Amino acid sequence: AVSRLVRARGSHIAALEAFYRRQTPEIPPATGGVFDEDFAEAEPGLVSVVILTLHGADMLAALFQSIGQHNTWRQLEFIVVDHGGDEATAQVLAEAASNFSIRHLVPGRNFSFAFSCNRAAQIARGETVLFLNNDIEFTGDVIPGMVAAVQATKGLVGLKLWQKSPEGELAEEPQIGIRFRWNLHQGWTVPYEAKPGPADALRAERPSIMPLVTAAILACPRGDFLALGGFSEDYLYAYEDVDFGLKAAAAGLPSVSLNNRSATHIVGATRFGRARRARRRRWHRYNLSVFRARCGYRTRRLAWTGLFGGDGFDWGRRPAVAVIPPADGEPPALGDMSSFAFVSVTRPGIVGCNLYGYDLIMCCDPAFDFSRARHLSPMAVRVGWATRMEGWSHGASGYDLVVADDEALAAELAPLLGRPVETLRRGKAGEDLVKSVVRFLKEKHRVVLVGGATGGRRDILAAELRRRGMSVRCEEAWSYPSPLAMRDDFAIWLDDVEPATLPPDTCHITGCDIAESAPWRGDIHLGSWKSGFSGWFELLVREMEGYHSRRMAGPVDTPLASLVLEDDAQAASFWSGFPDPTEWLISSP
Repeated sequence: AVSRLVRARGSHIAALEAFYRRQTPEIPPATGGVFDEDFAEAEPGLVSVVILTLHGADMLAALFQSIGQHNTWRQLEFIVVDHGGDEATAQVLAEAASNFSIRHLVPGRNFSFAFSCNRAAQIARGETVLFLNNDIEFTGDVIPGMVAAVQATKGLVGLKLWQKSPEGELAEEPQIGIRFRWNLHQGWTVPYEAKPGPADALRAERPSIMPLVTAAILACPRGDFLALGGFSEDYLYAYEDVDFGLKAAAAGLPSVSLNNRSATHIVGATRFGRARRARRRRWHRYNLSVFRARCGYRTRRLAWTGLFGGDGFDWGRRPAVAVIPPADGEPPALGDMSSFAFVSVTRPGIVGCNLYGYDLIMCCDPAFDFSRARHLSPMAVRVGWATRMEGWSHGASGYDLVVADDEALAAELAPLLGRPVETLRRGKAGEDLVKSVVRFLKEKHRVVLVGGATGGRRDILAAELRRRGMSVRCEEAWSYPSPLAMRDDFAIWLDDVEPATLPPDTCHITGCDIAESAPWRGDIHLGSWKSGFSGWFELLVREMEGYHSRRMAGPVDTPLASLVLEDDAQAASFWSGFPDPTEWLISSP
């Protein structure tokens, strides 16, 4: 593990990515979501280009120069929100006005990206709105293609981006959209600017549907942007584009990256990057808490199902599988393994079993002790693979799923274990396995029971949840949250305690009696089941399913009104007419 980190310059994520690249053989390029050809020529229409700037006259001049050099779409209005109001920016815009239609808006102080983009979109006149960072430089004629893609897909459209240092050096690989992955070190499902993965040979060169696209350059129908409530104004220069893309996806609007076109993006040129380090860290903690509370539950579940080929986020790679054989033999054959990046038979050694980097653990040994596994990811799906009855009666609680290699064995095991047992057909075990895992990840929940060890309450509840096909683990209140908490959809609290730290992307249900005046009663308060377990449990399941449906529908914001600003010189009074939820954070030193 230390050598991996050294080679990855201390980055846990880079070490994992290197592991997958070394282990994964060459595979055919993925074709799902990849468009075979470009979109039909766009219909004429006004495009409103929204640019925010804060004392960035030099970058703004370079941006307009690149647009003038490459752009052929003439129906443009540029709405430049000048947070700094300095003379250098005014001079750049005055010069650019000889070639472009420019609306120079000076709101009087610095506002968040989300806040100012929303105000600009409200007063825009175009059918399509194009959000454009002032640190972007065009290297080709991209706007006609982006408008065509917006008209064809009715979705969000971005570009392949080449990161460029302030010294002018281009990155070795481009960014082709936004994907999600586990950040095991920080304990959450993190969005990141994706570079081409093992299966991305076509996706990196053609228009492609991606999980999301960045708002560094983002085009979309203005009407849909307003109807969705625009960018959430709870963010301060981070995650607002990810949040909006998730809202759009929930409404049926895809994110498309035109990876046959590109622009350059200057690294570290944003207002966030220029802020003092202590301030940036404070902003990051704040933005992270907002994102995880609004979107964390949904992103974790969609990332998990997408990794295994279900309806969810594409990872640009396939899952890695470790098979732990029976103690006295070899594991059954999986058959077709095309759904996996690679499959390795992994045997316990003197110092345990090394499960570094694996997404799925297939264990054929009922006596296997997961506590002795080294480098086991909290997000690895654990599947018990029974080939015979012996040994499984006491060793199945630590698995997410239990499968058997024939129907008779599955039928015999299910009542013994008190949980569903699925069958993997001989010769088609790999195919059946993927279907079972995707179904489990999509339809069932990962639950932790916190406290309640005395009196047998925890055992009763755990048994009933497992009977419904859910994955259940138990943890004491004093140790929660452990690293495994990043996988939990629901935490059911069975003791009356006031927790110090709570993962915001988990639903916390209090299944114990807590006074109404208590400072914390969870996201859902059920109380104990003194009046009867059966009715209480059915209420619990209904509450869980209701919460799940609401979170999977995505965050909902109040639609923005389409407005007219008669005089752009009145931008300051127009901006100040809306409450700014991040003003306190912007103004803090």
